[in-house]
Amino acid sequence: MSASPISAFPRDLVTQTGDAGPGVEHSYLPLLRETHGIFEVESLCDLLAPHQALSPAGGADREAFRATDRVAMDWLATGGKRFRPFIIAAAYAVGKHGLRALQPGEHIPDLLPRHVRSMAVAIEAFHKASLAHDDIEDDDPVRYGKPTLHRVHGVPAAINVGDYLVGLGYRLIAAQTDELGAECVADILGRLSLAHLQLCRGQGADLAWHGSDGEDLRPIDALRIGALKTAPAFEVALYTGLRAAGVAIDQQVLHQFSTYIGEGYQVLNDLSDWEEDGTNKAKPGADGMSSRPTVLRAFALEGGGADRLQRILSAAEHTEASATGTTDIREFYSELGVFAKAETLYARLRGRALELADSIGDAPLQELLRFL
Repeated sequence: MSASPISAFPRDLVTQTGDAGPGVEHSYLPLLRETHGIFEVESLCDLLAPHQALSPAGGADREAFRATDRVAMDWLATGGKRFRPFIIAAAYAVGKHGLRALQPGEHIPDLLPRHVRSMAVAIEAFHKASLAHDDIEDDDPVRYGKPTLHRVHGVPAAINVGDYLVGLGYRLIAAQTDELGAECVADILGRLSLAHLQLCRGQGADLAWHGSDGEDLRPIDALRIGALKTAPAFEVALYTGLRAAGVAIDQQVLHQFSTYIGEGYQVLNDLSDWEEDGTNKAKPGADGMSSRPTVLRAFALEGGGADRLQRILSAAEHTEASATGTTDIREFYSELGVFAKAETLYARLRGRALELADSIGDAPLQELLRFL
């Protein structure tokens, strides 16, 4: 049985902090549960109702006018760890209420007003749009243990739903002017648009290397792809929650911290490609077999393995023995120490992120960054 989204998070959801008194426990679990509750159907319907299409009166084809909204709603409600919206919720709650937001007995719904919940949905809408488009570009058959959006509804409809979710994300932020003020909303929209551009640049580089022999791929290139595709979303989620709470943070620290987190997240993603989890992919080693520009592949190329790697892939392609090819690549990577190098790199990135977190003078914000 696969892990639930909440159980997939780290186990250290409860921390000890002395600022609120000796032995006081602080837990992120209630915030995490509340974030997941935002994406239950009833909650989503309530938050998105002002932005849903109104069907024209009469006409036999009126359901067609609601089709995109319906598919997008289903996609938003399906699967995922909700990590990005959780960052917005946690950053706002801790920024606005300090460590009190993490104490047992706090009524979490009161700490996350409607406009914060709407922004959490917005960041997830951007993320789900990128997944719909990624799955098309990579022709992935499975997402969250189910057929991908384009396999169910077709490529044209999936592209359109992805585009719709991008627009929905911007609309959800823009609609919070009355609560946050025009200046705050403009700042958040500016950060979101920049993150959107960076994501597309990272995905473009991924596709460019994916479509070539990739022999010039270096580990630093693979890391930069991961940073562009992942880090901006974490950075803008943190910024959005803190900005809405009226908390200022050094922008260089925020950027560098998010870069370390994004790069580390991508390294872990590359490693997890070889795990048998049965939830988010058709088979382990899929990225390795498709010559994606992963940090593992970059380490193998750096170690002089380009020719042997190409022979393995060619043999698997001509014999259709993909299982054998996956085994051969796994053994080859192990011989070159690729997995060990990736794990060492991850530990180094995590250490640097923790060092930056420790440099923050604000105790609640420091604890939040350390948790992330």
